[in-house]
Amino acid sequence: MISEQIKDVKKFMSELLINNTFDKFLVADISITTYNTFHIDGHLQKDFFDEDEWNELPDQHLAYWETLRPVCFSLIKGNKTPVRFKMIFALDKKSIRELLQSIDTTISEEDINELFFNIKYENNILTYVTGCSLKIFTMDKSLEKAFDQHISELTASIAG
Repeated sequence: MISEQIKDVKKFMSELLINNTFDKFLVADISITTYNTFHIDGHLQKDFFDEDEWNELPDQHLAYWETLRPVCFSLIKGNKTPVRFKMIFALDKKSIRELLQSIDTTISEEDINELFFNIKYENNILTYVTGCSLKIFTMDKSLEKAFDQHISELTASIAG
């Protein structure tokens, strides 16, 4: 797990809300406080979809950021900055598989609950925190380190 402050807030927010940099992340939860507090649960609602639509969805039933980004952009845009927001992203199964293949580890895909990437803005400070939730106990930290490095490189390339 790492926690870092984003120095170039404006550039990072542009990448987050306007560009497609984060579009392939899944969204677990979002809370945005402007004139109200808006909460978005990223879990897809099975009852909304017909059976064929539901069966065509990936086996991880969270919305992708690309779907929710326009909604969040409309809540945040304007002349005033938000009071605060928190966004909890997760890697999809394809990205988890790719990350596992890139490292030497005893951890399998079935051992992983989620790999999280949390973004928080409050008091004019933008930070992110990574997290690794496993179904097993292990002293093997290679997955956590690889995920931390992946997110660190992504954020460094955006906003220093």
